[in-house]
Amino acid sequence: MPVRAEGCGGTGLRPSRGRRGFRHSGTSLLLLAAVLAAPPAASHALLHRVLEADAMVRAEFYFPDGDRPYFESYRVMAPDDHRPFQTGRVNAAGEVTFQPDRPGPWRVIVATEDGHGTELRITVDADGIASGTQGLVGLSRWERLTAGVGYLLGMFGLLALWRMHRARRQPV
Repeated sequence: MPVRAEGCGGTGLRPSRGRRGFRHSGTSLLLLAAVLAAPPAASHALLHRVLEADAMVRAEFYFPDGDRPYFESYRVMAPDDHRPFQTGRVNAAGEVTFQPDRPGPWRVIVATEDGHGTELRITVDADGIASGTQGLVGLSRWERLTAGVGYLLGMFGLLALWRMHRARRQPV
């Protein structure tokens, strides 16, 4: 008994794929335009600056839109120690304060519950005077935009490669 292919009127031919690869191109272009036109998500970067760095270190943590990571957890890591020197929560002013007890490179790690975080590096000299990194840490708006476009192009490239691979595996 002959085997009949479904969808082609029993001719035994495979259904034509036509322009299947381009069926959703309009939707993809609209999605890409919406992503590029969206306002920047600058509030995702957690930034910091050192307010005081003498015998006592006071550092401020904040988001670019001015919001603070109120009461989020932090760890202070001493030089050459895998255990935290101090742990706690960022205070109501968005600050972390600690007093280093030895020279070397110190780290303050702040992590928010939604997965954002930053690491502040502070160097304490032999006299007990601390100096930290000043200014903003993180990518600029244009660097984030370029990275986002690169990720989108990469995803579309991987999708195209997968579809080509799948098309080659199907018998003609």
